[in-house]
Amino acid sequence: MEDTKLFGQFLVNEGAVTEADVVEALNMQREKTTQIGQLALKNNMLTMQKIFAILNAQVNSTKRFGEIAVELGFITNESVELLLKIQKDSRPPIGEILIELNRIDHSTMEDLLNKFKQQTSTA
Repeated sequence: MEDTKLFGQFLVNEGAVTEADVVEALNMQREKTTQIGQLALKNNMLTMQKIFAILNAQVNSTKRFGEIAVELGFITNESVELLLKIQKDSRPPIGEILIELNRIDHSTMEDLLNKFKQQTSTA
């Protein structure tokens, strides 16, 4: 198990938001996160035809999009890692979403984020 707590759990523990607020924010974050296939298309790594082939293979599989793309020989593991990094870097932070949802104000979020960073850097 991780030594560091996730920021959402930290906010709950601090009494700044509820668990339901964090779940709502995480769901919104997931909705706002660009899918790997879209990123691959945008970055000219896959064609629509190949994306459809991957999605069709994914219907009868528990494997993730990137795994299937590699198995089909469409992209490399390195390309999948790059796409996952691009996806992660473009994902809106949970703190921003909680502010957008009016669950916490900007000033309080900044203070708590600084406190979280201090705790996790010394852990």
